Amino acid sequence: MADPSPRRTFLHMKLVHMKLVRPLLWLAAVVGAMAWCAAAAVADDGLSISEPDAAISTISDPNTAIRVARDHIDAHDMHGAVVELERYLMNHPEESGIQQFLGDLYVSTGDLQDAQSVYTELLSQYPLSRDLHNSLGRLYALEGKTNDAISQFEESLPNVDSIYYLVLLHARKGDLDTFTEQMRQYADDRPSDVEAQLEAAQLFGALYLPRDAALEFQRAVALDPNSVDALEGLSLSQIAEGANDNASQTLTHCLNLDPSNYGCLYALGLLGINEKDYDEAQAAFEHAHRLAPEAPEALIGMGRLADDRGEWQQAIEYYEQALYVWPYDADAFLGIAYEYEEHGLLADAKDVTLKGLNIAPDDGRLHYMLGLLYRREGNRDLALEQFIAAEQSLNPDVAQFAKESARELQQP
Repeated sequence: MADPSPRRTFLHMKLVHMKLVRPLLWLAAVVGAMAWCAAAAVADDGLSISEPDAAISTISDPNTAIRVARDHIDAHDMHGAVVELERYLMNHPEESGIQQFLGDLYVSTGDLQDAQSVYTELLSQYPLSRDLHNSLGRLYALEGKTNDAISQFEESLPNVDSIYYLVLLHARKGDLDTFTEQMRQYADDRPSDVEAQLEAAQLFGALYLPRDAALEFQRAVALDPNSVDALEGLSLSQIAEGANDNASQTLTHCLNLDPSNYGCLYALGLLGINEKDYDEAQAAFEHAHRLAPEAPEALIGMGRLADDRGEWQQAIEYYEQALYVWPYDADAFLGIAYEYEEHGLLADAKDVTLKGLNIAPDDGRLHYMLGLLYRREGNRDLALEQFIAAEQSLNPDVAQFAKESARELQQP
């Protein structure tokens, strides 16, 4: 069975009235659960790492090494996971899969230089690895190296995970329309190519066009009924459209094919929340988290579930855990800020929102949240500045509400 690393597809959630903070939290629940990030520093938690001693590690199987590392992560010991893998590789330097996993953990702990060394060394050996190009592209995106990141993501195609990043990066460059037209044309010219249809579906999802995305995912499923990538994306688009019965059928098919598919388990959790079947949602999220405790998506889902159950402090704990495993997650920052704002802790909400914007400066939801907080403080000028920034969001609902809020503040 393939490693259950999370797939990054999309979920577009509808906005309602002016009490927008909670709906905004879920606008991009799956739209690249990893948000667009600028270079970010990870705070020193005071933990020290001893130099790995190869004589201490008795692990000889790579699957065991991954399992032990994940046990450390689940126990909130990311540094211990890093040390375990470093020790293992001293005895088994040929294990490229372990090296890449270690590189990913280096990124999570803020050790971007070592991560880049790992990825570039592996790419010298496996230059055609799409996953490695995707990982290096993600690293360059974190560092703000837009052109380098685009080059790596293009090399990773048809890795559909990369489409989300390419949309964000081309939006930053100002040539998103050209990129979008190229991707649309590429899919139109290859109607029998399942990967081309998956890329187009991901493109539409990243552009917040859920109906178009669903149609493309359906085309991909028609070409390959057993593609778990297509089934996962289709289920998420159906959930976004409120077609819960169809989503349930799609997820049943996906999980029959692969009962340990992280993405479909995550989607099942979202479906459970939508249908208020909280026990099913909890079980699905917990199953996904056990498979890949280094991934933030299931933790974000459990945070949302706790919020729906009225357990706001528990929700914050889940969001904080998500930030521990992936410190660049805008959804987690927004979730914590929402809970603080909802319970009157405005100074804490503003502090978290500002931290989130340091990580994800282009996230329109965070700009909108900060605008709401400034407005509640009575600081109209700063609020207006944030609403205008939020108008640039790719999400049309965020942009529209930001425009309305800005107009209100500009009235005499």
